[in-house]
Amino acid sequence: MDFMTDSFSIGRKIQMLNAIDLYARECLKIEVGHPIPSSKVIAVLEEITLGRGVPEKIIVDNGPEYT
Repeated sequence: MDFMTDSFSIGRKIQMLNAIDLYARECLKIEVGHPIPSSKVIAVLEEITLGRGVPEKIIVDNGPEYT
């Protein structure tokens, strides 16, 4: 999982939460918004586990978004 940030030409920021299966090289979900609250991150993870089961581990970059 990782967050990416970009901005429109008018200066408005947008944030994306990317959930990727590194082994299968498959994008499981991209959630777009600004901000993306923790409740939305939890909902995305629950949605993924319903369809694919619970992952063995989750890798994140420990950036400021996760504090």
